[in-house]
Amino acid sequence: MDAIRALDFSDLVACSRTGDPRLSPKGTEVVFPVTRPDFEANRNETQIYRLPAAGGAPVRLTTQGTINNTPSFSPDGAFLAFTSNRSGTNQIWILPTAGGEARQVTRLTLGASRPVWFPDGKRLLAVSPVYGERGDEAAIEAHEKERERFGGTARVIDALMYRHWDTWSEDRVDHLFVIDAASGEARDLTPGPYPVPPRSLSGDPDYAVSPDGGEVCFVSLRHPDQALSTNLNLWTVSAEGGDPVRISPGEGCNVHPVYSPDGTSIAYCAMARAGYEADRLALVLRDRESGVVREIAPGFDRSAGAPVFSPDGKTLYFAAEDEGATRIFRVSAAGGDPEPLTGGATDGRPTPSPDGNSLYFSRQTIMRPQEIHRVPAAGGEAVRLTSFNEETLAGIEMYDAEEFSYEGAKGARVHGFLLKPPGFREGETYPTVFLIHGGPQGAFGRDFHDRWNAQLFASPGFVVVMINPRGSTGYGQAFTDAINGQWGGDCYEDLVRGFDHVLATYTFCDRERTAAAGASFGGFMVNWIAGHTDRFRCLVSHDGIFNTEMMDYTTDELWFTEWEFGGAPWEAGERYRRYSPHLFVENMKTPTLVVQGEQDFRCTTAEGLGFFTALQRRGVPSRLLYFSDEGHWVVKPKNRRLWYKTVIEWLERYLKG
Repeated sequence: MDAIRALDFSDLVACSRTGDPRLSPKGTEVVFPVTRPDFEANRNETQIYRLPAAGGAPVRLTTQGTINNTPSFSPDGAFLAFTSNRSGTNQIWILPTAGGEARQVTRLTLGASRPVWFPDGKRLLAVSPVYGERGDEAAIEAHEKERERFGGTARVIDALMYRHWDTWSEDRVDHLFVIDAASGEARDLTPGPYPVPPRSLSGDPDYAVSPDGGEVCFVSLRHPDQALSTNLNLWTVSAEGGDPVRISPGEGCNVHPVYSPDGTSIAYCAMARAGYEADRLALVLRDRESGVVREIAPGFDRSAGAPVFSPDGKTLYFAAEDEGATRIFRVSAAGGDPEPLTGGATDGRPTPSPDGNSLYFSRQTIMRPQEIHRVPAAGGEAVRLTSFNEETLAGIEMYDAEEFSYEGAKGARVHGFLLKPPGFREGETYPTVFLIHGGPQGAFGRDFHDRWNAQLFASPGFVVVMINPRGSTGYGQAFTDAINGQWGGDCYEDLVRGFDHVLATYTFCDRERTAAAGASFGGFMVNWIAGHTDRFRCLVSHDGIFNTEMMDYTTDELWFTEWEFGGAPWEAGERYRRYSPHLFVENMKTPTLVVQGEQDFRCTTAEGLGFFTALQRRGVPSRLLYFSDEGHWVVKPKNRRLWYKTVIEWLERYLKG
């Protein structure tokens, strides 16, 4: 019998991943970015491809630089604007679609990215950082020279958010610029001290141009302390410049604006509660003439992704998490109940064809990375249009995820997934690895993750269990809210009950050979588990929270901890300490691998190093895997190889002996 071929890291790192597609104005072509790891250069490379909308062989359009993304067709389809680093910094380039060389449009000192065309085809809207309040190139160049002359590595900081995620702000603030497509002349459209778009919570798209080209709508957080507020609002400003006008009511987060094709309204997503980044994103519509804002689907208990209009403006499409999948939905712009068009996978933001008959999107499953797909806008079977990874993954044995549900804490229904290992045989038992997701307002789904890939965890012969306990998204807002303020309470009970359910139901799971692993909030839960049970043979904690009070003092986004625990530590100290793993060190005895990124500004080095120190002082078998050049995620290919090697070897050491 032929030997079973299981997925290994070389297969994972050879995979390509497609980004969101964009259609040409005539609907004949689709363009999209494709990202591949460059293992020797220890980086990820993104290039742009073109594909006939009807299907066919994709053609690579870009060959220079390592970053080529955010493609955007000009209104007449004659040109493609995109972001590229081929000149040394990110700048806007334009490529003739009929053939020819790309031309550099911007030469801004601090770069430019994410172009959007104006309807006249003569101007572009793009993002560029500035120093101070206005994008004056002479002042920026002078500032850069002064920094170079001064030298040194010190930073002078006067306010919060001075760093975000994995990057120092360096006194820079993003602004929107109007770019002349012919000359490259750039005009700052959003001068002032506030970043446009904001550094966090917003996404793509977070600005749009009206169909007549006279107005720009953008997302901005106009708060003196960017680390304390989630009150992102929509603002409009004349394309010629002027004072912006706030158009979104309420104090919650408002994102993803898009104009209707006739220009009469703006659709966007809105949260109701201030300070809560995981509130339900409702789909709303604002009438531009009257200013009236109405929710389109008030009975839809899911968070809507960025909306897009059908060409006739009568329908809105969006993607939303739903019961462990990310589906594409459609809903009448007049209001109603959203109808799912896809399911059983993780689908990206859809793009409608100009005739309104089809939707194009990127899809991944638990057995395949992202590929471009098409589905009828009226509903039907999705068709895969690209096959970048068929040769790479050919012959590899992988199982689809099995779904299960059970009764969690307080009678709640909890949902999860189980993955069998390659070479699975009935009657045998297998070590079982319990993966715990981050967030905590997040969810496991049907995706082929490049960092925590469930198939790669299964490949050594492990059963993989993934549960979405309370706090998870895609199961209704009340279920998401149920984690607030009690991380180690009902959520922990959900996980314990779920793992017990799996061991009792699936007899091929070896209850004596089990491990738990998680990152971010999942890392917190592993740290909490370490102090509350010794049922697992080993643990893996990646960038987990160890001291909840110190987390608030060192993290970048303060609204997160202060919402979760009901205030700052000096206001709600007991709530922080109630569920802080560092107060249960005396109970810890399970061998633990601790992973920490030095550039992680969300769950900082104090958390990982503190946890490792505690384990060492208690004499618990432990190891620290520390990356000086990674943040919350491990993204460089060589570092990812070391991560998987170290994690899998740790699991095999304790689960296989």
